Amino acid sequence: MTSDQKRARLALLMGMVAAWPLTGLAAAGLVQFTAGDVQLRRGDNLSRLAKGAELDGGDVVLTGTEGRAQIRFTDGGLVALYPDSQFTVTRYADGAGTGEDHFVVNLLRGGMRALTGLIGKRNPASYKVITPTAVVGIRGSAFMLAIDVNGKVLVSGEQDEIEVCTKAGCVGVTAGEAVLVLSDQELPVYTHTRALLPVPELPTPMLIGEQLDVQGRRAFVYIVPAPAPVPIPPPPTGNLPPPPPVPVAPPPPPTDDYQPPAPNAPTPPTRPTPPPPATTAPPPATTAPPPPTVRPPFVFIPVLPIFILPPPPPPPVIR
Repeated sequence: MTSDQKRARLALLMGMVAAWPLTGLAAAGLVQFTAGDVQLRRGDNLSRLAKGAELDGGDVVLTGTEGRAQIRFTDGGLVALYPDSQFTVTRYADGAGTGEDHFVVNLLRGGMRALTGLIGKRNPASYKVITPTAVVGIRGSAFMLAIDVNGKVLVSGEQDEIEVCTKAGCVGVTAGEAVLVLSDQELPVYTHTRALLPVPELPTPMLIGEQLDVQGRRAFVYIVPAPAPVPIPPPPTGNLPPPPPVPVAPPPPPTDDYQPPAPNAPTPPTRPTPPPPATTAPPPATTAPPPPTVRPPFVFIPVLPIFILPPPPPPPVIR
């Protein structure tokens, strides 16, 4: 083998070694699991997506009516896809140490739940989720997004804050809030918000009962222990002068107006009380006697007996 051939082979080996880590860094994410019908479209090829497969920029993930998938990206972010979804990795670059971070994905239909990784924490402006009517940017770490059959987009925040933008403007969505995007020409409409009024500061310590914290959430209930009774000092002992007597007021004179009669005073005669007039009882009411009972007249009909006599004997025959 000539020296030129050796140099050519060495250059080929060095090129293969240099290209190997670039190939490994080209993958944007790794499929952690799939369930149901999940497919991968890469260029013009359509294949079944299985656990452990790698995703690159430009790949499209399609889930069926019962399909689900979860993808972990190289920056540690997670994306869970719901049934009947179409998810595209539009642009991805994990520029740890270089400052070139890009996380741009497209959700055409279906739904997803995302947990941002290092790209969203290092450079929140480079993290975007594009839908047919809105663009979701993040200043937080977790959110959920769904598109219904009419093309309306529902976005809800789970941690920190996200930003939902249309051509009409942007609105902020904090944890526990949700907005509905009707079209790309209208501002998102809040469907669930937290209390906008400031919650008054709670006294310290808190009293018994239901309490709310400064974010409007239920807080723990604290019971304030009753204060300890103050001990009463014992009376001092020693040769002390007796206390002065307490003056007692004399009893008040009786207020009865009764005055006893003078002694040996003649008692005035009293007139006898006339008896009450006799009351005569009213005469009893006279009642008319009942009319006499009229009986029908008795008719006597004599009955004569009838005697039936036997016939007389025949006269004797004289011979």
